[in-house]
Amino acid sequence: MTRSTLVRAAALVALGLAATVPLARRARSAEPAAPPPAPRVRVATPIVAAVEDVHEYPGHVEAVERVVLQPKVGGYLEAVLFEEGARVARGQLLARIDARPYRVAVAEAEAHLQRARAEAEAARSEAERAQRLLTRQATSQEDAERRAANRTIAESQLAAAEAAVARARLDLGFTELRAPIAGRIGRALLTPGNLVDTDSELAVLVSLDPVYVRFDVEESRLAGGAAPASWQVRFAAGGAAGEARGRIAFVDNEVGHGTGTVRVRATFANPRGALMPGMFGGVRLALGAPAPALLVDERAIGTDQGQRYVLTVGAHNQLAYRPVRTGARHGALRVIEQGLAAEDRVVLDGLARVRPGLVVEPAEVAMDPAKGE
Repeated sequence: MTRSTLVRAAALVALGLAATVPLARRARSAEPAAPPPAPRVRVATPIVAAVEDVHEYPGHVEAVERVVLQPKVGGYLEAVLFEEGARVARGQLLARIDARPYRVAVAEAEAHLQRARAEAEAARSEAERAQRLLTRQATSQEDAERRAANRTIAESQLAAAEAAVARARLDLGFTELRAPIAGRIGRALLTPGNLVDTDSELAVLVSLDPVYVRFDVEESRLAGGAAPASWQVRFAAGGAAGEARGRIAFVDNEVGHGTGTVRVRATFANPRGALMPGMFGGVRLALGAPAPALLVDERAIGTDQGQRYVLTVGAHNQLAYRPVRTGARHGALRVIEQGLAAEDRVVLDGLARVRPGLVVEPAEVAMDPAKGE
């Protein structure tokens, strides 16, 4: 065989191999791809348990008594006798106004009183003497009546002088500003040396024990439900570790215009002053006796544009989207008020990696009741 014949044969073999490669590739691409395995998810049925009908609201701490300290008389502020931010007792001396002008006014009023007493005594004697003379016909009726009138005038002037002394002494007492309630006082708004009057504000004093917590309740909670006297209320200030228990003190007599809510106020004991007026926190309001409810793990509940939902495993292990209305939280569990049945199998976690309509491999577990209250 010549060299040219060998070259021609090698070329024919190469062409044959090149033709078979695309055919092999097309054959492999025509084979069907194996479907991915169904994702494995943990599912559980809701817990059915008797729980309180609890609702949560934002609450605001308010003082039962709040006093803006203002002088009742004017003058120069002589002394501020309280420590800013300290607790004060009822009747404690807090500030003093220069009392010298008021002592002078008391002395002057007492001098006028002494004169009025003397004049009243003289007028009384003259009226009695004129009456005795009239019975003996030793004076005229007109003179007796005039002296009786003078007695009445003098006695009225005596009463006015006594009232002036009482007023002067009262003003003198007002130069000492005392705490009208027990509580905690704020910062001093004025310092000694300032000229004050009845419009001046010296400090703010608030009571601490008990305190009010104010919150707003939907009007539907009052329609046909338990009486407010049976409500149980708890409050936790922002960042507080525990909850305080209180009692309902007041439910407003009308629904707020445009809000559909009713103002409610609860009273809480506060012996250590942990709740300060102005604090915000969470109110948990229990309405009536415990009743059966469905509870699911909080992690099983998703949010879709404000709508709360869960995913349930239905026929053929296919996921279904269930919009739900949630209620109060009990530990790690949440009450489902609407949208779920006791026999539904709920996906507990991994909502981000599954979607409605997907076929899954469910792993049955128990909803852990120990995570609830």
